[in-house]
Amino acid sequence: MQIKTGKGPVTLMVVLAIWSLSLAVDLPGLAVTPIEGKLHTIFKDVTDFKIQLLTVLPNLIIIPFVLLSGKLSETTHKIALIVTGIICYALSGALSLFVSSLTILIWLSCLLGAGCGLILPFATGLIADVFTGAYRTKQMGIVSAIGNIALVGATFAVGFLAAKDWHLPFIVYLIPLVSLLLLPWLKKIPKQDLLEGATDSGVAVQPAQPSVQTSPQAATQPQGAQGQTQPVQSQQQSQPQGQPAQTVPLIDADGFSTQGQTVKWGFYIGRTIWLMVAYAFFEFACSLQTYYLPNLMPEYGMDVEKVSMVTSVFYFAMFIIGIFVTAVLRVLRRYTFIISTAAIVAGFLIYLFTKDFVLYVVAAGLAGLGNGQTQPIFYTKATELVTKGSKSTLALALLQAANYIGISLVPVIVNAFVFIFRDHSAIFPFILGTVFTAIALVIIILRRDHFVFGIHKAYFDSSAS
Repeated sequence: MQIKTGKGPVTLMVVLAIWSLSLAVDLPGLAVTPIEGKLHTIFKDVTDFKIQLLTVLPNLIIIPFVLLSGKLSETTHKIALIVTGIICYALSGALSLFVSSLTILIWLSCLLGAGCGLILPFATGLIADVFTGAYRTKQMGIVSAIGNIALVGATFAVGFLAAKDWHLPFIVYLIPLVSLLLLPWLKKIPKQDLLEGATDSGVAVQPAQPSVQTSPQAATQPQGAQGQTQPVQSQQQSQPQGQPAQTVPLIDADGFSTQGQTVKWGFYIGRTIWLMVAYAFFEFACSLQTYYLPNLMPEYGMDVEKVSMVTSVFYFAMFIIGIFVTAVLRVLRRYTFIISTAAIVAGFLIYLFTKDFVLYVVAAGLAGLGNGQTQPIFYTKATELVTKGSKSTLALALLQAANYIGISLVPVIVNAFVFIFRDHSAIFPFILGTVFTAIALVIIILRRDHFVFGIHKAYFDSSAS
């Protein structure tokens, strides 16, 4: 069976091999969750700080390793990086099954974070390399959905396994071995794609001209975010001393203006910063809910099982919307980010004004749908941060780093506002989330046709690619 990519078709097994990299990207720290309450009895020398290290360290270690992997992806050793990441990840899980020392578990959690960080950029980076246009957006939605449904399944699995033996939840960290079994098909990815990356990422850099070009050329670029056809123009970008200058079109391959953008190291600097900030915020806002629901729901008489169900609904909603991301884009178009953010705001409002379990399920579903619809679009836009396709995986690595920064900042930012307002109530984080996302909604409405929140037809219509 052949799968269309927007360039040349690839086999289904190649696509399955790429998809398999998404199975374990969201799992670090999950195996510890069901045994946190038992750690004080399992280990005599355990402290709250050591327990926090077990859950926080993997996410912190991921950040530098995802950036390192993204940088190394510019070489010809992508498959070797993936294999190294898989081995580190799975080795962490295998060794954790047999250790009886908390200190060793902490070190293995660092190995887990390093392995996951090495794999992460390629879960979406190989999609960016192989697919283009609407085919790419669809695949970004699928890999996002796979990561979320794997998280839902693994959450139930670790809870069941923890009841048998506290070592058993670490079995979930062996999931990357699936990718190792599919390695022969990863090696069948067209070499041209692996070496050069996506052909339509950002814009192709043109040879330097004696002066800035401002006259329209015979050809035109694809339609812009609002549907108008744009003439191709270019602007000269300065380069570090000793390197030739370059010119880039004022309208990029997806119809968004690049005028005034500084290009350094092959990246549009302004775009990169704002896209990372926006993505980090969305992950912060949605992680805030899953982080603080275990504190809020018991106050209203809802037990741990119901907390788990609400959290699972959040990730399942992300899975569902990820499968249908391009279909939803065809309907919502330029209002996609507005409606998705409004859904997250609505979820926060439900938490604020109700104490009903069923309505909490609805709130989690709305947040999951909102976050799940925007996530693949952010991934697609990351490939437009660069001036050549070989840097697409590095761009996606930067976005993944922003993801983990946003998640890691949840307790930091909330605790800072708790200190300022002296409000230690369980509902206070949700008040903050409502205010923050409402402000973000206003900004998105005002910036709906600009690069970060703009939607181009090529995202959902293959004929526009």
